Amino acid sequence: MFADLIGPAAALLDMAPAHFGSYLHRVNAGQSLTYEEANNYMRLVLAIEDDRQRSAQLGVLLNGIMAKRPAAEEAAGVIDAALELDVHQPADRPAHPFTGEQVIGMAGSGKKGVKTPNISTPAAIVAAAAGIKVAKCASAATSSVAGSADTLKNLGVKISGDRDRTLEVMGACNLGVFEIEQLVPRFDAAYGGLFFAPHVLSLAFPALLLPIKVDNLLYGIAHPDVTLSLEVLRRYHRGDMLVVSSTPDNMRWIDEVGIIGETCVVGVRGGERGHMRRLALDDVLGVGPYSLSDLAPGRTATEQARIVVDILAGKAPRALIDLVAVNAATLIYLGTTHRTVPESFALACEVLSSGAALAMLRDLARLSGGTDAVIRGWL
Repeated sequence: MFADLIGPAAALLDMAPAHFGSYLHRVNAGQSLTYEEANNYMRLVLAIEDDRQRSAQLGVLLNGIMAKRPAAEEAAGVIDAALELDVHQPADRPAHPFTGEQVIGMAGSGKKGVKTPNISTPAAIVAAAAGIKVAKCASAATSSVAGSADTLKNLGVKISGDRDRTLEVMGACNLGVFEIEQLVPRFDAAYGGLFFAPHVLSLAFPALLLPIKVDNLLYGIAHPDVTLSLEVLRRYHRGDMLVVSSTPDNMRWIDEVGIIGETCVVGVRGGERGHMRRLALDDVLGVGPYSLSDLAPGRTATEQARIVVDILAGKAPRALIDLVAVNAATLIYLGTTHRTVPESFALACEVLSSGAALAMLRDLARLSGGTDAVIRGWL
């Protein structure tokens, strides 16, 4: 009987790849790897052919390195190995074609500690309606009922894998949506999407998938260490940027600016890094007070999409409208040189109340080659 029990385990041990064992043990002991070692470790794990073995070892690598807090160069080694799988080099991305205009990149880690409706999508739409050109990363759901890509598709928007086609849409309505899974298909197939908390790739990887160089960058991470995320991103991005994270209770983290609890924010302007600040934006902007029950998500992907329409149409609870407005304000602030965050928030609220944001969503659906029939049906 004992032999029967250890037989399967022994078989798995025989299959276990030993060539990265030294890396694994050092990470397990809380030791750091060099850039080259971290890069090699990730490449070896991604090369494992057996899906179960690869998934297990990715979990150990990505979460193990994150748990011990990686150095920026260690995180970059892992990230570069992931990018290499699709021969995706951030430094080789072309400049955007909008001469004389700024483009703001927008991406987030996902894997929120608190589930909310999709906020980044309507925020990008509001900023675009306010005249800001936004290049947004979107993805399918992992730990939520619908990711931003799912939500847009359920609203009738077609997301093209053709960069030039997306830039045409962006030129017409200020918003270009790039789906992560289409940008790195080989990595997506190897990764599997089975992770439900931020890990070492979450520090920067999604922002680096935009297929064009952007002027400024807004990155959200569902983890308190926004400073580490910024240091990793600075290896790849030379413009102004903000890295944000919010928490209602100092236990769970959201990859967006928040209006409940505190928002952690750190940034770079003109090449100079600022100090990380923790802000209670509900006090700063004079909104609320709100509770988490005011931010309840939809139970299905369809409900999540409908909430977006309700927000843009001014029919959603005030808390959701204010939450979208403050995230849109962050994009507006990054896209201008003369507005403060409160002034940007006031502009976002004006865009929402005027109906311009809802009109922008309908334009996006039609210009992308889709239809606004679903949106019209919910109004």
